[in-house]
Amino acid sequence: MLVVDPELHIVEATDAYLTATGTTREALVGRPIFAAFPDNPDDPDASGVAVLGASLDRVRTEHVTDVMAIQRYDIPEPGGGFEARWWAPLNAPVLGPDGRLRWIVHRVEDVTPWVHAGQEGDERIQAEMFARLRLEERRQVLEAVVDSLDVAVIGSDAGGLPVLYNDAARALIGDRIAEMPADQWGQRLHLRHPDGSPIGGDLPLLRALRGERVRDAEVVRRAPGRAQRVFRVHSRPVDGSEVAAVVAIHEITRSRRAARLRECELAVAKAMAAGGPGERVLSEAVELIGTTIGFTVAEFWTCDDIVGQPQLTARWADPAATTPDGSPDRELPARAWRDGATTTEPAALAVPLPSGSHVLGVLVCRTDGDIPDDVRTGLAAGVAPSVGAYLERRRAERLAAELDRAHDQYIALAGHELRTPLTSIQSYTDLLLDEPGLTDDQRHMLTVIERNAAGLRAVVLKLLDVAALRSGRLDMIVQRADLAVIVREAAGRGDRPIRVDAPATAPVDGDPVRLRQVVDELLDNARAWAEDGSPVRVRLSAGSPGTALSVSVSNVGPAVRDDERDRLFDLFYRGTDARRRGVPGAGLGLSLARAVVEQHGGTLTLDDTAAGTTTFTVRLPAVSL
Repeated sequence: MLVVDPELHIVEATDAYLTATGTTREALVGRPIFAAFPDNPDDPDASGVAVLGASLDRVRTEHVTDVMAIQRYDIPEPGGGFEARWWAPLNAPVLGPDGRLRWIVHRVEDVTPWVHAGQEGDERIQAEMFARLRLEERRQVLEAVVDSLDVAVIGSDAGGLPVLYNDAARALIGDRIAEMPADQWGQRLHLRHPDGSPIGGDLPLLRALRGERVRDAEVVRRAPGRAQRVFRVHSRPVDGSEVAAVVAIHEITRSRRAARLRECELAVAKAMAAGGPGERVLSEAVELIGTTIGFTVAEFWTCDDIVGQPQLTARWADPAATTPDGSPDRELPARAWRDGATTTEPAALAVPLPSGSHVLGVLVCRTDGDIPDDVRTGLAAGVAPSVGAYLERRRAERLAAELDRAHDQYIALAGHELRTPLTSIQSYTDLLLDEPGLTDDQRHMLTVIERNAAGLRAVVLKLLDVAALRSGRLDMIVQRADLAVIVREAAGRGDRPIRVDAPATAPVDGDPVRLRQVVDELLDNARAWAEDGSPVRVRLSAGSPGTALSVSVSNVGPAVRDDERDRLFDLFYRGTDARRRGVPGAGLGLSLARAVVEQHGGTLTLDDTAAGTTTFTVRLPAVSL
């Protein structure tokens, strides 16, 4: 065996090597290896220096063991000239504590007698030499294939010390892989189970050394200051003289992160859809983001334009984080809020959640190491929009509720404020009409005032009823009443004939005043839209005792537009034709009528009938027996 330094100067030689080469230690140590053993100048085909030099260069650059094929390499004789020799060489690196190459061990076996025997026709020796050549070719091909893999492949001896490994294994564990036994990997490489617990003796290679075959084991590497990495590992024992077990380690970090991002997006969307108090939903969302993706801290900041700074609304911190959980840092979300763009730091990410030009909030995530680009993209493009959609919906609901409250307050205020002066106007008008000596013009003007005041008062009373209904305080006096009487009395009001189809009696449990209000509203609506000369029809169906009642009011006239049917009962809604034709009304009647019917446990619908006919139908529960 010969030892050379990285510059290929001979450092030491064993006695066996000196005997085999016929040299002395003094003649070799300190000399370049190819100066001590040059090519035979008398052999123009000599290639020993070139072949051995290529092998030594591979060891120097790649730090791998190189087993050479049997080759001829003539050595100088003491008396001059060269002696033909055949050798089976092996070159292996020796690394220092810093991972750098210290020496190269050049071990050779003199196979000259075998070669000579083979040349003399010994078939056994020839077969053995051929087998060695084929084995070496296969080894080189296999080594090239293994080195080209992204999967780390390691073979260890019975003590767990790596003796065979490829480039991917060296990149994963480090250049000093040959000095790190498997029982030290867990602590030195920060390996854990997927649940975060130390892997200890469950390391797949150690399990293989105990005789177990392992497939699809998942191992997590959590090195401080670095992003978490995930590996799928296979290992098995090997019945060999040098290698006792092999392990294959495939990194699945990127695919696992993609799966976790999808899982997180679905979980967050589900939490948002479940609803509940806003702070609780956001707290659940940031915890899902932190635990599913693997952040150490996840926060949600609300943007307050009045205060001028983001306010922390929800925060989750990993209790098992390796770094201490300090106080929340406002600077990162403030920058994202101010710039309206995703703001990044090596170990943190802040994603603004906009609504138009307004930022509703900022999602902040932190970790011990760098946040990979695919996680940043997935969080900004997938998870954050789910939170943003929830905030947008919550903001719209809050604004709608505020608008509803303001709407109701305005209705109640307008009704009360108008009713008092209207009462005075009507009272004084009645007094004036009772005065003797009024001229016809004066009486006419007072009559107009009285009629318009009465119409306005009816609108005010409807406003007050609507406000009472929306606040749940509409007064109703439920009693046994006759719906047939109510329908006939309502049909007899006004100067337009109404065709009534009703039984003699139709008992109902309800407020007769409110039910009359409903029928009046439907008849007024039918009169307003009926074509000139066409009748308005009312049909009351009482059926047998115990069955529901129905009142249908129909008129022939313009049909209700399809795109307006769903809004017909909305408060203050007036259709396009009503506005264009100047049909009187404030958009209150149908809304109030349906509310009263629903208070009675019934329904008011616009039915599909023959072309040119509009029919509203009231259905009320049967009377209790």
